[in-house]
Amino acid sequence: MLTFQPLDILIAFAAGLILVAGLTLLALRRRNEILQEFLTPDEPDIEKEFFKRRAKEIADKQIVQSTDESDVETAPDGEDAGWGESATSP
Repeated sequence: MLTFQPLDILIAFAAGLILVAGLTLLALRRRNEILQEFLTPDEPDIEKEFFKRRAKEIADKQIVQSTDESDVETAPDGEDAGWGESATSP
């Protein structure tokens, strides 16, 4: 007949626990790989994205500067008009 000692049951339980934990970790690792492949685009061109955004920022700054420059009134002789003076005032 089969007789089990408490130590044999404990060893079998520990082996089963280790097996389940290992398989769970492998499943989570594979899940992480699948999600990473799904969520990241294929071969992202980071350099191209950076310079595209950089060009947009430069264009926005130029637009802001051009509007700021158009707000400044200049006197007929080319000098900036002071406070309270307009370019057409005598």
